Amino acid sequence: MLISSMSEKETGYICVRAKDMMGSMSDEMLEIHKCQTIEMLKELVESGEKADLACIDITIPEALELTKLFRSKNETAYIILIASLKISPVTYMKPSIRAESLILKPFQSQQVDMAVKEAIQEVLKKYQNPDIDKVFVVDNQEGRVLIEYSAIYFFEARNKKIYLNTGAREYGFYSTIEQLQEELGEQFIRCHRGFLVNQKKIERVVFAKNLIVLTDGYEIPVSRTYKSILKEFRTSVG
Repeated sequence: MLISSMSEKETGYICVRAKDMMGSMSDEMLEIHKCQTIEMLKELVESGEKADLACIDITIPEALELTKLFRSKNETAYIILIASLKISPVTYMKPSIRAESLILKPFQSQQVDMAVKEAIQEVLKKYQNPDIDKVFVVDNQEGRVLIEYSAIYFFEARNKKIYLNTGAREYGFYSTIEQLQEELGEQFIRCHRGFLVNQKKIERVVFAKNLIVLTDGYEIPVSRTYKSILKEFRTSVG
């Protein structure tokens, strides 16, 4: 969960209530990232750090634009906006934000509790019945993680496990590249016996160096076995 507010009191209250409600409804742990300055929020959002739930105070200058960026990187996240009557709803009721809930200042505990409870319930529903057309489900010793396909750069087979890389973080679990290739379909392309890459993250294919270059500069090896597949891909995208 991401909480962005310059008020230590507001942040503390939301944090405590969210943890209490999660504890009463589930055995899942709630990881909370607190951003009490706009710089902290900007750093977290731009890093691509995943969050299933965000509570963002858009009365802070620049927070609205960062909320749009957060939504673009977290398509299925549940967003609670903290606003005031001084801000026109026209500025934040937008498809680029798609907020699910609203808390109006000045804070009222009953309003906050209702918004946070509803958010926790919806997030738990998503985890219990994930939409596998939108998210990839990782189950490992640390619990369950849902990752939007658009956030995945590549899968790598390493040390008898599979590692999913989102740029900001990697998640390890047990499977095989062959099994993933069968499950994931055409969005992910095999370029090497140990790699499966998201086609939408490919910037260019450098055959002279046997490399795929992904967005953010990742370089993935291409083996001779899969060169023909990559040539077909390059032809199809022009």
